[in-house]
Amino acid sequence: MDVFDAIRNRRSIRKYLDLPVEWDKVGSILEAGRVAPSSGNLQAWKFVVVRDLNKRKLLAEAAGQQYWMEQAPVFIVIVGVFNKHERFFGQRGKDLYVIQDCAMAAMQMMLAAQALGLGTCFVSALQEEKVGEIILIRGGARPMGILAIGYAAEKPQMPLRYRLENFSYLETDAGIAYVHGYTPGRHADYDMEVTNLRLAQRGINYAKQAAQDIDRLTKEKRKGLLHRLIEKAKSGGKEKQQKEAKQQ
Repeated sequence: MDVFDAIRNRRSIRKYLDLPVEWDKVGSILEAGRVAPSSGNLQAWKFVVVRDLNKRKLLAEAAGQQYWMEQAPVFIVIVGVFNKHERFFGQRGKDLYVIQDCAMAAMQMMLAAQALGLGTCFVSALQEEKVGEIILIRGGARPMGILAIGYAAEKPQMPLRYRLENFSYLETDAGIAYVHGYTPGRHADYDMEVTNLRLAQRGINYAKQAAQDIDRLTKEKRKGLLHRLIEKAKSGGKEKQQKEAKQQ
């Protein structure tokens, strides 16, 4: 796949087919992360592959209870080795460089997965200590995010994007360009419209996901309740028949 096609077509996938991911494809994705750029070429990352269903469930729970993640047959937990950056670059390396490096590795892995016909979603809302316990990392390392990988069961449309002119400047200070180069109706009002739309979309998506999670978690309980209601109706019918027989 052309790299620009992979960039344009990549989406955050939250529904996956019940199909395994070939191990050679997982290896190719890891290789894409391995060759990503890093500050000082320190490569201060670790990629932890998780395929076990029980561990995936625990990680989904530790990632803000995002249970949709369990559908993805493969997780790659991207871990940053903070103490390595701190030794070479001091506080800035610890606070910034390691995060940048892990983000670039994650992006390259997502594009590689897209080129291989797979869907991905990068999840960064983590309870770091719980994730660390599940994948057994400790010391100066911290989980930066989880990459969920699998064959997509959905084809999301591209979300609303800013126009290129809204954030690109040529040889000038961005602040000056913002003040003097754009009228409010062309820039500031558009920013507000995009923000409002994104907030509305986020609320709708959260509501849909919550409904799906509730439906999944209560499905077995509803089945049990329905079974009890059917049994009750049957027993009630039998009692009515017996009563009518006695009256006759």
